[in-house]
Amino acid sequence: MYRFTFFIRHLIYRIARPTKHKLLRIITNRYTVHAMMVILVGAVVFVNFGTREVRAQTFGQKSILYSLVAVDDLQTVDVVTASDRVVTTGTNVAYLKDTILDASTHVDLNYFDESYVTPTTGAEGTTVPSVPVREEIEIYVVQEGDTLGQISEKFGLNLSTVLWANNLTFRSTIQPGQNLSILPSNGILYTVKSGDTLSRIARRYNVESEKILEQNKIASADRLSIGVELLIPGGEPISQAPRRSAPVANLFVSPSTQKVTEGYWLWPTDWRVITQYYNWRHTGVDIDGDYTTNSYAARDGVVIYSGWRGGYGLTVEVDHGDGYVTRYAHHSKNFVSVGDVVKAGDALARTGTTGRSTGTHLHFEVIKKGKFQNPLDYVR
Repeated sequence: MYRFTFFIRHLIYRIARPTKHKLLRIITNRYTVHAMMVILVGAVVFVNFGTREVRAQTFGQKSILYSLVAVDDLQTVDVVTASDRVVTTGTNVAYLKDTILDASTHVDLNYFDESYVTPTTGAEGTTVPSVPVREEIEIYVVQEGDTLGQISEKFGLNLSTVLWANNLTFRSTIQPGQNLSILPSNGILYTVKSGDTLSRIARRYNVESEKILEQNKIASADRLSIGVELLIPGGEPISQAPRRSAPVANLFVSPSTQKVTEGYWLWPTDWRVITQYYNWRHTGVDIDGDYTTNSYAARDGVVIYSGWRGGYGLTVEVDHGDGYVTRYAHHSKNFVSVGDVVKAGDALARTGTTGRSTGTHLHFEVIKKGKFQNPLDYVR
């Protein structure tokens, strides 16, 4: 073993000794240093040419996390304005222009360039739409220049109802002469199937059985027949895909459980899933909810408006007395009246999707001395 080890060491020494001197000669040669610098500079230049400009506001937008939580404001969609001309697809159209929204997205159209969007609060400047009373499904013929948003507002329905009733999506187009089904009220149509009962249908859509009977003028639940179409008031299609969720610990946190400190702001609803943020176009934040969640006063104040406000739908406004007014929109039902004094955490209304809205959610605005503010600067 000793002789073998000695032999191996001697062999390696004979091979490595001249190689070491040659390697040192190459490294110490000045031309080698020059060549290495040229290669390094060339590599840096090549890498920089292959990169794109990174700004603070776009950093991280290619990450998986960003794709899960972000709501894109601009999408490649079909034009939905009715026209006799050929429809051009694949153009970039902001959905604030033509009311093109996915029916499953719980957001709204409260953008700065919409005519009904204003920081003016109270009854001043409020317009109450004249909506015809309907008891049956009507057929509306699309006219030149119509948009889905204008049609839904004309009939006092939310955008989701019009989309669902006509099997449309945010990528659908409408053309002059096209027939659209207009339901008597917000909700969906359901065709009774074999084995269905009224109570089972009501549980499926989280609607009271009495409301279904009243809406469809049915005297008794025993009179349901297979194939009959029922209007489910306030119902939404049952989606196979799960809605975006938040941690359970944060999802069902009622403001009544939060610590109330004078002058502090409280989260204005039960859930904490934001579906659309405040930005240079959107005037507030949209917070997801359903027909069981409420809107709560973010601070102490006095109710200065409670009623219908254009595309905001059923709205409540609270004046906090120090230049701040908060607005809560798209409700299914308001609980308060003008002049009511409310404390932080008091229930103001029930979440809904009235006005120019898709999906049940709260649109929450903070207005300071006549100017919109980012609500997330005040509530968390």
